[in-house]
Amino acid sequence: MANEAMSLFERLNAPFPYSAYQYDSFGDRCYISGQSVTERLNEVLGVGFWKYQGLYETEKIVQDPNGKNPRVKIYVEFSFFNPDLKEWITFIDVGSEQVKSGMHEGDATKSAITDGMKKCASRIGVASDLYKGLITWDKQKQAIIVPDHYHSYYHEQGWESKAPHSNHTRNSKKSELTEKLKNKASALQNQMKTAWQELAGSLDGFDEWYAKKRQEGVTEQQLVNWLKKKLQEKRSAASA
Repeated sequence: MANEAMSLFERLNAPFPYSAYQYDSFGDRCYISGQSVTERLNEVLGVGFWKYQGLYETEKIVQDPNGKNPRVKIYVEFSFFNPDLKEWITFIDVGSEQVKSGMHEGDATKSAITDGMKKCASRIGVASDLYKGLITWDKQKQAIIVPDHYHSYYHEQGWESKAPHSNHTRNSKKSELTEKLKNKASALQNQMKTAWQELAGSLDGFDEWYAKKRQEGVTEQQLVNWLKKKLQEKRSAASA
């Protein structure tokens, strides 16, 4: 990736490790994390040679006409230093995030800013293939599918390129966690369910949220603490 024969765009748009590509069942889309984008920008442009900020005066809450949860939308300013021109180049794009059940609006704003940053970064090459729809989700195989030419790149890098197998492993872990939740509810899990139901009005989406957070390495106690905090905020707002 550090090959100087590659253009700046090519270096920014180089394939990410297969494990970096994720599938969002809520948004029905493939994505990479803000951390992955940050690491690519630091690697190619250099630490301190790019920056971004949310333009908070543009933030707004957009209600969904179909009755789904509202979305936070905010414009994001992204800049990087061009060493040839010796000046900063700036882009502005909009980021958005749905305010999911149990999510604080401030957390949704942070996610929306990260979304806007990723969109701006894609305009100079970062994960451009992803935004062009070249990385897709195969519902039948339950796997993320990357372009064929990625596999030769993975081979050169010594990376895992067996996409269906890798994703199958992640899905298997998610299924195991979900099954465990259904069949062996612990005291902490019961606390989570109670708090979730009071926050959201039902248990819809709880199993998927729990499985995802456990895959990310979040402990059950941390999840309980987070839900209790959100519940306290909701109660305080209601009594204000």
